[in-house]
Amino acid sequence: MKFVSQLNEDYIPTLEIDKGKIVKNPETPERLKKVLKYFETFHERLEVKNYPLNLLFHVHPKWYVQHIKELSEKSKDNEYLPEVFLKDRIFDSGTPVTFQTYNAALSAVNATLTGAEEIVKTKENVYVITRPPGHHATTDFAGGYCFFNNAAIASTFLYSQIKEKICILDIDFHHGNGTQSIFYENPEIVYISIHGTPEHYFPWISGYKDEIGEGKGKGTNFNFPLSGKSSWNEYSIAFEKALDIITKISPAILVVSLGYDTHIDDPIGDFKLESRDFFQIGYEIKNLKIPTLFIQEGGYNKESNFEAASNLFKNFEKEVNLYA
Repeated sequence: MKFVSQLNEDYIPTLEIDKGKIVKNPETPERLKKVLKYFETFHERLEVKNYPLNLLFHVHPKWYVQHIKELSEKSKDNEYLPEVFLKDRIFDSGTPVTFQTYNAALSAVNATLTGAEEIVKTKENVYVITRPPGHHATTDFAGGYCFFNNAAIASTFLYSQIKEKICILDIDFHHGNGTQSIFYENPEIVYISIHGTPEHYFPWISGYKDEIGEGKGKGTNFNFPLSGKSSWNEYSIAFEKALDIITKISPAILVVSLGYDTHIDDPIGDFKLESRDFFQIGYEIKNLKIPTLFIQEGGYNKESNFEAASNLFKNFEKEVNLYA
């Protein structure tokens, strides 16, 4: 299996405000280094290419991209914690801006587009190991550690290239409010998410079952909110429903927003998936026989991230007998 990596090691946010307190920010390159080492051992690396900015503008308006750049430039001496959400265009207090934020977010987009272009050319599965993540970013708001929506930019690019239906499966613990909002009226890009219920978990504002899309996109948005502490018994039911939807839609390409924060040992997520459950997730996705672009989202324990990744992608090293 091929992979693209861009960990942006010079981009290290240190702070966030959580429940009224300044705490350590977990969105650091360290969280994915063991995952990357595993991929370097068993899979084939693609070199990151650079792409024109106008590919971002298909999702994010030019003024917003420029705004993130200017916020970064103003943060040369001090990490900036958002103060006025409408002015800063950051909808939470957990997404600080550093001098490297813009460059890192843009590099993550380039890594993602590298994977997307490869899958168009080869129809082979690709995993993009990058940060910062993207699925919380709306067209014109950052938040949830996200600035540019990698999955949305990739899906828009993919559709522009093949003009066939794309499906996004979001299996991060947190609902991808940004991705949902971007495609909420778009019938060609279907969004499916399994996540912690927004009644109790970030982003709180979206991810309910009755959010099914609007206009031409009505019926192309599917949410499966689950209670905290859900184990594979509960999760697998929602996962099978998601797989059934994907099978019926029969997209040309599947985009997976991949979060490891569903692992029982993740410090932020609140599900109870075991490492072996990720093997089953990988097996089922591979069994769809749809070219799949995996894009990294959350996961904040470097050890459980490695356990989840190595189990999930073991299915893609070679043909594996599930019952061996």
